[in-house]
Amino acid sequence: MFITALRVLGIGSILAGLLHVIFGLSADTMLGAQAIAFDATRDSQNRFYGAAFTVYGVLLLMCGTDLRRYASILRIVLAFFFLAGLARLISIVVIGMPSIAVLLLLATELIVPPVLWVWQGRASHDIR
Repeated sequence: MFITALRVLGIGSILAGLLHVIFGLSADTMLGAQAIAFDATRDSQNRFYGAAFTVYGVLLLMCGTDLRRYASILRIVLAFFFLAGLARLISIVVIGMPSIAVLLLLATELIVPPVLWVWQGRASHDIR
């Protein structure tokens, strides 16, 4: 079941990342962003972050292929995903509340990594 959860999260991350790579700033509009200034720098940054998020999904899928071998990498990936959620909290404090869609993403980023971290510990005992 743990590996299935990693696969679902990995595929979802890849799809979300590719959405940003393909659509650039228009992907932010799909998430409920208001009045985005479409300039080359912001579009470039958005697509870059989309590619990075795609790599995150690939790493989750890779870790799911051999939990024992990639245990440390998975913990690092989960920690960075959680850290990214904390970065969204900084944005909320500095800029204000984002759309409901982004708040749902934030909840996922702050809840899923710790749950998977604990679950990974239990799953690693099962594969020994």
